[in-house]
Order: sequence, then structure tokens, then C-alpha cells
Amino acid sequence: MALPLIKVVQLTLTNRCQCNCKHCGVSKLREVIKGELTFEQIDLLFQDFKLAGCLVVDLFGGEPTLRRDLFEIIERGKSYGFMLSLETNGYVIDQPYMERLTKAGLDQIYLSLDDYRAETHDGIRRKKGSFDRAVRALELGAKSGIVMHVSTVPQSPRFFIDGEINRFMQFVLDHGAEQVRLLLPRFVGDSIREGDGPMCAGEERELFSHVSPRYLDYIYLHTPGTPLGEKNLCTAKQVFCHVMSNGWVTPCSYFPLVFGDATREPIIDVFERIQSHPLVRLGGDYCPMRNEEYINTYMRKLGLDRPFFPITVENQVDLGAPCGVGCPDCAYGGRPVPRPADDIVRAIGEVATEYTRIEFYGGDAFLRDDLFAILDRVPRPKKMSLWSTCGSAPRSAAFVDRLRSYPIEAIKVHLALPLMADTDRSDPVAGLEEALRRVSFMASWGLPVHLYVPDDVMARIHRDLATNIRHLGVERLYIFARDLDQPLVNSVACFGRGLGRSRLLWVQRKRPAT
Repeated sequence: MALPLIKVVQLTLTNRCQCNCKHCGVSKLREVIKGELTFEQIDLLFQDFKLAGCLVVDLFGGEPTLRRDLFEIIERGKSYGFMLSLETNGYVIDQPYMERLTKAGLDQIYLSLDDYRAETHDGIRRKKGSFDRAVRALELGAKSGIVMHVSTVPQSPRFFIDGEINRFMQFVLDHGAEQVRLLLPRFVGDSIREGDGPMCAGEERELFSHVSPRYLDYIYLHTPGTPLGEKNLCTAKQVFCHVMSNGWVTPCSYFPLVFGDATREPIIDVFERIQSHPLVRLGGDYCPMRNEEYINTYMRKLGLDRPFFPITVENQVDLGAPCGVGCPDCAYGGRPVPRPADDIVRAIGEVATEYTRIEFYGGDAFLRDDLFAILDRVPRPKKMSLWSTCGSAPRSAAFVDRLRSYPIEAIKVHLALPLMADTDRSDPVAGLEEALRRVSFMASWGLPVHLYVPDDVMARIHRDLATNIRHLGVERLYIFARDLDQPLVNSVACFGRGLGRSRLLWVQRKRPAT
């Protein structure tokens, strides 16, 4: 399985802001999520984003410039090779501040400006003087060499119909903007209208007909490269995800479905979870939060008074397989009888058809004699993942050929070495060598293998594993810890539910063909 294509991660540094905009998408979050990620947590996230293949990190808020360590965050992000952009109202950006942003290596600024008239902009932002400071930041940014895009959120159709959009375009271009990002209100935060949908949803072409042709090369809809008149493809359904100020992960800041916690699990895993979920896949390829049918069918029933919606996935099926490794406190190790196949088939049938994959967990999948009969009941082209241990690995060529005929997304292997905890064992590495031989044999099947190592085991074998990892043939290496008291809601393993945290340590990069 190739790594998911995460090109852009939007990272909220704070929910705090000097303004109180009429259209704010995070105003309600500010009331319920007070904490912020520390610099050390952000550094770990950057490492994780890098492993995931991320190219761009967009620093978001609230107002990111309220972070005193913003310059250090930018410098650290640049040290990992990211293109760094900043979403800001410009309120604190004077000449010395812009010089520090430039020195830190910031690549681009998205400056929020909602009108070409001070009184109108300040009224929308509910902050007197915010217009003058935003224009100052725009001019300073243009002189500094940082790429300057202006973000604007129209408040009503009259902004287009009365020609205000064209006067606005001329004003910002005259003051140094290279492009204008047009953000039509989405069904989130203070833009939610209880008895109505998003402003002019479905009427965009009519609105855009009022934009003068002279400005069409300088304005785009939501995502760079999307010209007016075309629907905006939802990047959260393809290459984008959002990390909230506490580490929770959503498809987008305007699509507040919480699928995981980036401080406790890899962004890759959460992104794959997002991409396979019906609420993300439904509604077509375009922004679901401007789709009235989608909003009325799925979002309103979640509750309009809530700023975010935790999602529990329903595509994980307990195989109830036995396991011969004998890890402590594992219900599957001493299981004499596997879970009845009829129960498993029934559980497969209960998975919503819109899910793109099923994750089988519980015991060692390869110890079920009826594994293929079960896999045959998974509707195609739904993908599958299986959990195994190092206890055994089928060696029949016919078995491997049959397994490869299924759309297996990954074989997740728990490097279970319970004997290493025995203080009387003189050579624990010997057990490791045998386990790694089995892992390498599984990887030779031509299916993606993800290796999971308990953190207490990793502490003893990391040098030996580091020496061998590139030759094993595995696609990913994880470290994990169990936590029965506070397990990750959407994570499972061979030992069932009880995964407390995991971290991606290494990925096998495929070299492009020459």
C-alpha cells in the first residue's frame, strides 16, 4: 500500500484572537478548547508530518501571531523542509515583526481582509483599527518578498451584485496582493444559519458573473488553482487534513468531524481513517459544507450547537482468532475456540457500504482455518487489513497466492516477544532474530507489512532493529503502548481494543522508476 497522499496539513496554533468576526468558524471552539499544543508537541507533529510525506504546513488559528513562539515554530518547520504559510489578520504585524517572519523563513501569508473600506471591515471584524493594521501588513509583506494572498469572506450577495468585489480587487492588488482567495461561507461556526443553508449555495456562477474579467487571473475559489466558475474540489477528500489546537484531527477546519488525536497516533493512520469514512466519501467531490443536501441529511442531525463532532468508526470487525504467543492480559491468547464464522459474516454485513475498507482485528488472522471463507464475504472493492503476530506464518505457496488475490491494504504485525521479559533468558536477541525472520518472510509475499513494536520491547532491541529494518521489506515501523483505561477510540490491534498510543518511526520510501 502506498503512503496516503497528504500534501497539506493545516495546524491550529491557538484559538485565541483579537477579533470577533461575524463569520468566524472557530468562535465556539474558543469557548470549549482552551489548551494549546506546546512547542515540543508541535516538533513531534512536524516529525510525524514529514514521515507522512507532507509538503506544506499551514499555520492557522484563531490568530497564530498571538503565539510568542511563532518564529521558533516557523524555523523548526523549515528545518524539516516544509513550505510554511501563515493565516493572519495582520493586527500585530509591523515592520520589525515582518522582518522576524522573513528571517524565520516564512514562505506565504494569507491575510484576512473583508472590505476595501475601513468602517466595513472593522464592523465585520468587530475590532476598531483592524483595517489599517491589515493593510499595513499587506504592504509590508509585499515589500519583504513573502508571497501575499488576501483571504476574503463575502457577507452577502450584494458584495458581488453591487460591484464591491471589483473595487475590492483593485484595492488589494494596488496594495501588494498577488492573489485573492475567495472563501464563501461554509456551514460552520458563526456562519451557520439555523433555518437556512450556506450563503448562495448553488448560485455561485451567478455571483461570479459580476467579477470583471480583468481580475479573473488574480482570484481563486478556496483552493489555489480553482478559477471562479468552477466548483471547488474538496481537498479534504484527497490531500488535506486539519489539526486542531489540542491535536485532534478533522478533515478540514470547516468540516469539524474529529477522527483521531495526532498527539497519540500518527497522522497517516488518522488520514486513512478519514478517507475511508462514509461521511467524508458522501456528497461528491466538492465541499460538503456548502452542499445543502449533504448538510440537511447528515450534519443538522449531529446538532448545530456543537463546534465539533467526535466520530466513532464502524468498519472494524473482531475476527476472534486464537493466538499462540501468550502475551500477558490478552484475551485471545488462551482462546480455545475461535469466534463463530457466522457472527463475523454478520458483522461484515453490518458495515456501511460506503466504507472503503474493513479492518479485521483480534488474535492472529492466519490461525483461522476459515480465513479465506471470511474474506470472500467482504464486498469488493472494499479493502482489508489483517492483524498477525510473529508466532507463526503460513508457508504454503498456494496460501500466499490466494491471500494476494484479495485487496489487502496491510498486514499489521505485532512484534510480540513475551519471552524477552524473562530475566532468566540469557540471549533475548535470539528471539528477536527468529521473529524478524518471520516478519521478513511475510514481507516477501508482496503485500504491505506494518510492524508494531511495544515501547518496552523497543527500549531493549532498538539498536538491533535499526540495523535490520531496511532489509526486512516492511513498509512502516510503529512503536505503541497499551492503555486499557484510556484507549484510542478508533484503534484496534491483535489484542483487541486497548491501544493507548502509537507513533510512526520509519517508512519505506519507494524510489521512483527511472
